[in-house]
Amino acid sequence: MKFKLNYTITLLFLSVVLGVLSCGSQDYPDVNSYDSSLGTLQSFVIRPGLNMVLIEGVIDDPNISEVVIYWNDQSESVTVPVVNGSISVQIDNLQEKLYVFEAMTLDSNGKSSELISAGTEVYGSTYVESLENRIISSSNLVDSDLNITFEVAEFSKGILGTELIYENTNGEDVELTISPNSNVLNISDFTSGSALKHRSYYVYSPLSLDTIYTEYTTHKPFVLPVLGNSAVPFIAEVVSGRWGTLAEPWITNDAAKNHGGLGGWDEWNGNIFNLESGWGSPYIENGKIYQVVEAEPANYRLTVEILSTNHNTNADGAYFVITKGNVGLPNVADVETAPEVIGYQRIGVAGTYTVDFVLDETSEICIGEVATMNGNLFCNITSWYLGLAN
Repeated sequence: MKFKLNYTITLLFLSVVLGVLSCGSQDYPDVNSYDSSLGTLQSFVIRPGLNMVLIEGVIDDPNISEVVIYWNDQSESVTVPVVNGSISVQIDNLQEKLYVFEAMTLDSNGKSSELISAGTEVYGSTYVESLENRIISSSNLVDSDLNITFEVAEFSKGILGTELIYENTNGEDVELTISPNSNVLNISDFTSGSALKHRSYYVYSPLSLDTIYTEYTTHKPFVLPVLGNSAVPFIAEVVSGRWGTLAEPWITNDAAKNHGGLGGWDEWNGNIFNLESGWGSPYIENGKIYQVVEAEPANYRLTVEILSTNHNTNADGAYFVITKGNVGLPNVADVETAPEVIGYQRIGVAGTYTVDFVLDETSEICIGEVATMNGNLFCNITSWYLGLAN
């Protein structure tokens, strides 16, 4: 995995600031023999970076000319000149481990102060390679409204946030940031059919020199199919008196048009969805009303609300049915055995009906009602809704 490093401070690589690393070639005063009157560092800050540290300090003694810093049990050291009462030195090529640094001040006469120490963990490839892009656990897109849910962030690794870039409905790229304390993000102007990309960024500690970014990951949001013309007041394509035929996207077969060539739409009850037979109108043999939508792989739930019906007295049967492919609906007698059927529920009394089904690949599906009605029968439906199953 590749990562981007963003250095958060500017380092001045000047010899007067950094000093010169020594590898034991210089002679320093005995660290166990010091002048107690000589001032030590008033501030000794170790800032970790990627296989390096930045050491900063403040000296409140004008007699101090340089500072010697030791590490690795005093086997390595660096001499840093004091400039305007402070020091700053970057030490590179460090291993990924805990380091303890010791500092001793020196005056122009070679006198030394006692040692003071400070430590930090230096991070490297092991830490960097353990960082992951925050995972999107689910996303749901309806029209241009996108709802994204992230997995809970792992705070122990120092995550600061996650950046997202998406295309809005004006064709513009928009960048957003989600805090690790938030798990849900809502976008109201997402371009349907497009993909977003996201990356997470981390700091090893509050004193870290750099921010580490993961590589961008591309994510295409899940698109929840939307049923059209799916609730009271239903829209009719053609109306004559009380009866009509439902407008698109509903498809109504001839068997369901038993009211002078119309059927499925009923002016009563606020323009309701209703297949009705009898009371002077012809009976219905395999009347079918359905619509076709494209759906992605998921666990779905169809919910249908029935205001009133007497299908509990219908010996022939009426069903809510879902089929895979643009194949229409089977006849009533074949609903429970047809291979294209991926979900069904027989209609009985009024109430809420749910049909759960699983789609294992992106496909068109047909959703609707099929009924054979040899008698005075009706079914007043107020709404259809396709959502995700729990």
